[in-house]
This record gives sequence, structure tokens and C-alpha cells, in this order.
Amino acid sequence: MKHENVTAAVADAQDSCATSASVSFPGMGSLDQQPWFQPITRRDLMAAVNIVARDLGLRPASVVVVDALLSCLPCKDPRGSGDAPITPQVLLTVFAANDTLCFRAKGITDRQLRRHLERLEDAGLIRRRDSANGKRFPLYRGGKVVGAFGIDLTPLLLRAQELKALAVQRRAQADELRGLRACILKLRAQCLALTLGSEVNQFVEDTRNIMRRATTTLPQARAILNRLREILYSAPQSPETAAKDTPELPNQTGQMTATDGQNVRHKEPEKPDTKKLYRNDQPVSPAFLWDTLPILRSFFPEVPKDLHDLHRVIHDFGQMLRIGATLLGQCVARIGAVHTLKLQERIAQRLEEIDNPEGYLRRVLQNNDLNVGHGQQVNPSNPVRRCRNTAAEFGEKFAPVPYRCSGPRSRNPGIAAQNSARAG
Repeated sequence: MKHENVTAAVADAQDSCATSASVSFPGMGSLDQQPWFQPITRRDLMAAVNIVARDLGLRPASVVVVDALLSCLPCKDPRGSGDAPITPQVLLTVFAANDTLCFRAKGITDRQLRRHLERLEDAGLIRRRDSANGKRFPLYRGGKVVGAFGIDLTPLLLRAQELKALAVQRRAQADELRGLRACILKLRAQCLALTLGSEVNQFVEDTRNIMRRATTTLPQARAILNRLREILYSAPQSPETAAKDTPELPNQTGQMTATDGQNVRHKEPEKPDTKKLYRNDQPVSPAFLWDTLPILRSFFPEVPKDLHDLHRVIHDFGQMLRIGATLLGQCVARIGAVHTLKLQERIAQRLEEIDNPEGYLRRVLQNNDLNVGHGQQVNPSNPVRRCRNTAAEFGEKFAPVPYRCSGPRSRNPGIAAQNSARAG
């Protein structure tokens, strides 16, 4: 589509707003000289300016001055208390006095206001239209303002769509950087547990400070993540880690030690899980489940010992995938913790195809009526039934502790009595 810059009068503006060129003076801002631009609300424009302020070289105080200038535009909605979009039929030349602008800019001084106006003019967001004596004032015709000398916001409105597109891009990069930061901190903690050289250990220590900087970019974060993965996979295991990963076999011979049991503490072997995970009527152990989740296992290699650890893994992995805790709680209440982990694994495998992981998970919950456990339907309003299903999925030895992020507590007296008895 071809766009052409035209004046408000050519664009069929109202007769009360669009005037002939006879009332225009050189250097004055008027309606008939304003170019066409796509209408936009002040709120959307300020949101875009806030996000891309660093790209424009603006400080927070300069952004406040832009907000003060936009607040002087006559774009109140006559049918309500809100603001109408800024259109080419709105005079974009602000003729407010310095005292008014300083008051609306959170009480800055005249000197600070002039400095910020110069910075905005250098950034190409405003244009000065000064009168002969340097004062700002409007020009009237038929009792209505048709022009003014002051600060022209036309350059800002002409770049509004460009700033909005850049803001969307910066917001997506910030979301991706937030997920990379969570992954890097997780890998950093695992690398610190290894025996590393002095230089490598110093690099691992410095990653935390690098990720705290506001100037850290996506390429830098990706490079750090790849380096940490190389360190984690190439470093040899320490004896403590190897002994921790090696399971202790119980004594099956039944023979006593040389001390005849006088100074030996008797240790009973750990009881195996009496209840397994079930999928398609086949029993599956928790360790086997962890082996079926390769991406999750790369960040959380240890199998959770109880429901607290399981919920912590769900929350941490969901934060890496940019999924909110509230939605994760609803997912655990609906389909159980194990199926929630499998959904997270599926999302992680298709992360390049899924732009919005949280929206994808919400659609799965809305479009599928899933059963969990042994075919029992989970009632989200019943925390006891939800906890029993979760415990049945992940072994009988785990205590049924409700997921903290999922829904309000039930006020049923019978349920409260059952919880009290179980806690006792």
C-alpha cells in the first residue's frame, strides 16, 4: 500500500479545524500544515517511548518530559472520561508555559526542562516553533485555536509506528533474556559444585554479575549459556558427586561384620516404592520417568525426593519457559504433576515453533479434558483429591502437600478434619 503525506485540509478535516493557508505564518504550527499519520493513543505512544528510551538515547527524566508534552494535547474524549486517539486533526504544537510543563514533569526546574527539550530535539522527537520574542502562544480564528508558536510534536507522531514496532521487538528480547538468565543461573550452580580450574571457576563466578547488568544482550547470554554447557559436560566428576550418584547396595548376604555387631549401627534397607507411576497400565518408576524427559533432566539431573522438590522443579522449569506460577498451579490441579512435567517437556522440545508457551499451555487445558492417576477425574476445587492424585502419580511415600500456587483453600469442614488427621 502506498502512503502519501497530505495536509489535514486535503484529508477532509472538519471545517472548524482545517483552515486555509492564509492564517499560516512562517515558523508557526498550524492544522493545515500537519502531515498525515496513523492515529494512536497517548497511552500506547508513551508505552513505546518507555521501552525504546535507551535506543533513542533518552534518560528517564526526558521520558517524563515527553509525557508532560503529550498531556497538553487537546485529545480528550467528549463522550467519556478517557482519551481519544491523537489524529491529524489535533493541533500538535504545544504552547504551554514552562511552569506548566515543569509541574507536569514531576516538579523539575526550568533549567532541567530546557536541557531535556534540547535532548529531545537532538533525538528528532520534537521541533521548536519559536515566535519573534521566543514566547509560546496560540492563534485563534472564530474562537478556536488554528495554530500556535511553541513545541511541535509532529516528528514524534510520524515515528509512532516505528517506535511501536521496535518496542514489540525489545519486549520479546527481554522475555527471551529472562528465560536465558534463569537457565544460566541454574547451570552456574551446577558448575560451582564441580572441581574446576582457577580461570574457569572465575568465569563461572563472574556470570552472575554479567547477567545482572542491564546492558547484557541476547548474543552475550547465548554465548555464556553455551560456555557453561561445555564446562558442565567436559569437566570430570568429583569423588563426592560420583559417590552421590552411585546408589548404595544393601547387604544381601546376611553375614555380620568382624565386630559381631557390638559397635555397628543397624541400617534397614530403603523400602522400594509400593506404588508406581502408571501410563497405559504399565508401572513406571520415578527414575524411569526422569529418563523420558531429556531436556528437563539436563537442567535438573536429580530425581525429586518428595512433592516439595517436584513442585519446585515444575515452578523453576516453568519460569525458564516463561509460564506463570498461577497457570502452572491450575495445570497441576487439572492433570497432575507428572502430566504437567510432560507438557513442559513437550513445550521445551517445540520452543522454536511455540511463540507463546503460556498461551499454548492454556489452550491445552481448555481444549482437552484429561484424566490423571488411575483414571480419576481431578476436581480443581478439591485440594485433597488433587493431592491424592499427585501422590499416586509420583509414589506412595510422598506426603500429599498441596501446590502453593493453585487456587484457594477449601472451606469444607470434612476436608479440614481429614487434613488435620493426616497432619497428626
